[in-house]
Amino acid sequence: MEQKNDSPAAETKAAEETSAQIVTDPKATIKIEGQEFDLDAVLAQEDQTLKTVLQPHFSSIEGANITREIKEGKLTVTIVKRPQYKGMR
Repeated sequence: MEQKNDSPAAETKAAEETSAQIVTDPKATIKIEGQEFDLDAVLAQEDQTLKTVLQPHFSSIEGANITREIKEGKLTVTIVKRPQYKGMR
């Protein structure tokens, strides 16, 4: 017989953390190259889709670091381009 060690308070906290990670706002905030704008959240949830959408406007996105944060149901995506080395050292 297996005993559960989770208390109701722990289960409630886990449920709150899970629900805090759900995107409820249909728009996501995109932060790139000092600019901030809204984009459909559906387009911002996967790296490849986001890169495809933004590539014509921001060529630096191809090798960029992409981080996502969800606060109160709103997705915020921060894109920081990685420095690229040109030539030999």
